[in-house]
Amino acid sequence: MSKTFQYDVVIAGGGTAGVAAAVGAARAKAKTLLIERNPYLGGEATHSGVSAFCGFYTCGGNPVKAVAGVGEELLKEMESLNSESVDYIISATGNKNINFHPEYLKCAMDNVLEKEGVTCFLHTRIIGAKTKDGEIKSIQCVDDEGIFQVEARVFVDATGDANLAHLSGADTLWGDEEGNVQAATLPFRLSGVDISCDLTPEAVEQAVIKAKKVGIQHLTREKGFILKREGSNQVAVLLPSVMPTGLSSQELTKMELDTRRQVLYYVEAFRRYLKGMEQCELTMIGPSIGFRETRRIKGKSMIKAEDVLNRKKCEDGVARGGWKPEIHKDTDKMATYMDVKEGSWFDIPLGALQSDNIGNLYAAGRMISADEAAFAAVRVMGTCFATGHSAGVAAAVQAEYG
Repeated sequence: MSKTFQYDVVIAGGGTAGVAAAVGAARAKAKTLLIERNPYLGGEATHSGVSAFCGFYTCGGNPVKAVAGVGEELLKEMESLNSESVDYIISATGNKNINFHPEYLKCAMDNVLEKEGVTCFLHTRIIGAKTKDGEIKSIQCVDDEGIFQVEARVFVDATGDANLAHLSGADTLWGDEEGNVQAATLPFRLSGVDISCDLTPEAVEQAVIKAKKVGIQHLTREKGFILKREGSNQVAVLLPSVMPTGLSSQELTKMELDTRRQVLYYVEAFRRYLKGMEQCELTMIGPSIGFRETRRIKGKSMIKAEDVLNRKKCEDGVARGGWKPEIHKDTDKMATYMDVKEGSWFDIPLGALQSDNIGNLYAAGRMISADEAAFAAVRVMGTCFATGHSAGVAAAVQAEYG
């Protein structure tokens, strides 16, 4: 006979949004469970090795802090573990970002959840959802011991791909009106790098173009970011790219194999043509491809491009978005940006976190309800912390008071 667990709030997905949601729900006195399919927390920040937070600050000059809350507390927890694990920088695009060490983020998330009394099930996949009268009653999960059931009053989908929403029959969207999504990228890490050398996107572009001219194959994006931390000879590289077409095992396998092959050719190109990389060594690939956009929910309200560009404020705002639309529609080019006023932010309404047809389902992170251009601004991880925190509190309030 399978086991059954009961909670007030269940969070699906332990990335930046999921961890923030779990803390928010627990502090609002809900008995909270966080489910994560990987052996550690962090989502794209750790499992895809992105290692940079965008969206904590507004874009452009005179940056203003847009996100505090759980996200800020995790930064402080990382710094308490290692003062050099967090580095506030101005990026190559002129924005204030936060570079961090992914391994310390894993441990910081463990610590914060433990302090708040959140129960966490790692190594757990959600394989089904039972709904009745427009609400989720329970979810079916599997671990290495078998299948079990979890019942809850309210659920938060922070999977990044709207997996729980999809399984429960919630309305979802895929990409733009024509079904096109943003490019996915497989980050990789290199050691033995002289970070005092020019590692800007322009320097990367020159090296990749030279490599292509001499016949080095499987190089997609020519211009991209190399993320570095002061005092370290390790860098994270965001270049190997592919356009997602779906989330089936066959499609995911094809994308992983394609981008993993690209990594080896980028390493060769850098050793030969990028100053400071002559002695670099490949230390880690991924371990998983990083998605910018897949499924997202259809919410009770939708954030529109004009809301982001005009930095709209609203009475039911529950989080702030400080980023601007950053759109990656090509595998061989950098993003295009839609400019916004410096130091400005917009409100994210509660309705954008609420499923339009499943009454006890919230979404958090890169799968909240937004049109194509607005989505390109709310998907960044700093904002994911904020929408996660908001969704967790809202879920706990609903669990208690209906």
